[in-house]
Amino acid sequence: MELPPIPRIKGVFVTGTDTGVGKTWITAGIAAIWRQWGMRAVYFKPVQSGCPEQDGRLIPTDAKMAGEIAGLTEPLDLLTPIALRLPLAPGVAAAQEGRVIDWDRVAEALKELAGRYDFFAVEGAGGLCVPLAGYKFLVLDLVRWLRLPLLVVARAGLGTINHTALTVMAARQAGLPVAGVILNRYPANPSLAERTNPEVIEAITEMPILGRVQELADLNRPENRAAFLKDMDTVCRNLANACAARAFLECVTD
Repeated sequence: MELPPIPRIKGVFVTGTDTGVGKTWITAGIAAIWRQWGMRAVYFKPVQSGCPEQDGRLIPTDAKMAGEIAGLTEPLDLLTPIALRLPLAPGVAAAQEGRVIDWDRVAEALKELAGRYDFFAVEGAGGLCVPLAGYKFLVLDLVRWLRLPLLVVARAGLGTINHTALTVMAARQAGLPVAGVILNRYPANPSLAERTNPEVIEAITEMPILGRVQELADLNRPENRAAFLKDMDTVCRNLANACAARAFLECVTD
């Protein structure tokens, strides 16, 4: 599939081991912390399916929530230029709705944001093998187009080792750089699996666990929001250290 040219951007692409793992909160949290640090950062999600209708318009709810967390005032259709109605993989939803995803529109939104922001926290849809256009253009192809390193958001509990390892392996097979893994909704009283999973994931994937973001019942409560952002500050600092270490290794081994 031929894609339009886009500017080279800096930032990260946040993918998940599966749907509902918490990518939106993590991506929004990264954008929020970067902005707290004084960086010109923005949240961006090229396409969202399962969007509710309001006043005759489909509302990209992920961008709406992320904008509130990160303090963004950009129009929602700029933060998420493609909104689909059906709660399906975007490629399937578009086909069912009789639509063709307009990648030129995505490119134009990206160009406009790139004129105002230096760093992008980009959220994908589901996992790396979710179809975005037909059955051949997948999320991993979107990552390749954007040329951003990956952050993998994973669950903390039983089953996450396999899902996380497969996601990292798929990324590597596609030639995508992976910066690290974030374990989301980590409980206050972890089970044996939740206590041992981080070490196992690091050993199998050879990727660092950048943070364990605690499980919070209601992130709209100020105290919970503060706790979440504190965890995300740790994630962002660990990400910065991991990227610096990788850059150093690449420099001395060239």
